[in-house]
Amino acid sequence: MDLLEHHLAELRRLDDTAGGGALSQRYVRTALASVLDLLRHSRYSPAIGTRLLRNAAGLAQLAGWMAFDASLPAAAQRYQLLAIRLARAAEDRDAVANVLGMLAYQHAATRNPAAALRFAEAALDHAHRSLPVVRARALGRLATAHAAAGQIDAFRAASEQCRALLQQRREGDGPPYLYYFTAEQVAAEAGQALVDLAAANSASPRRLLAEAVHLLAPLASHGPATGYQRSALLHGIHLARAHLHSRDGEAAVHTLLRLADHVGDVQSIRCRGLLAQLRRHAGPRLRTSGGADALRQLDQALSAP
Repeated sequence: MDLLEHHLAELRRLDDTAGGGALSQRYVRTALASVLDLLRHSRYSPAIGTRLLRNAAGLAQLAGWMAFDASLPAAAQRYQLLAIRLARAAEDRDAVANVLGMLAYQHAATRNPAAALRFAEAALDHAHRSLPVVRARALGRLATAHAAAGQIDAFRAASEQCRALLQQRREGDGPPYLYYFTAEQVAAEAGQALVDLAAANSASPRRLLAEAVHLLAPLASHGPATGYQRSALLHGIHLARAHLHSRDGEAAVHTLLRLADHVGDVQSIRCRGLLAQLRRHAGPRLRTSGGADALRQLDQALSAP
């Protein structure tokens, strides 16, 4: 059982580094099938049975997240719903809240704000008696859902509550799957939401974009050095969006060149799709020689197998 739990932790790190590539997805699904086989056909004590259920729930959640990263939303939702069933069987309300929050994020990303809000509110309800870090994670998802719905005041309120609760986290607090949930991650998620709000014809887009750049830059710059390559690529894409919307061509070129350097390191179809959209958007706006060179390097990176 210790080995299975260590294996799950390492698979999460694999996802942080490489993203939801086809081989990684297949490996995680095989690991999930093996744990489900143990649950069905082996003998174990009640305590070990609970750990097996939690392990299977974690693998199902990871399989769903990887499927989402591979732009397979239907498969992603099926695995996330399986994770909820397994977590409920283990009586793990924190894990249920976490997966509900992930579903909220996925619906926000696919522009279904009503569903995002429903899942985020359900996540917060499940986490109401949990440790501060678990409640903070649910509030962060709620903030993202509010941003997807264009509700800037509600977004800011949820974001502030999220940050305040996260400050109460003590070393070792919280479930192992929230290892990544730091102040820097919260800032990057808020930055992404602000870019979306600014793009939705907000009354003060320049102020929102300046705030977004400040929040996104740390993770976009430092993520590869700390093992969060996929997250750095994703949030770097939104940082480039912020620069383009702000008409800061020099900063946009610098960010695009960094993205071109790192896109080959991450097996994320979703990130490649977002980057291709960004490339089309950037073309008419970057007509300098430096901009043309950045776009050429980005085209080369995206065309590489």
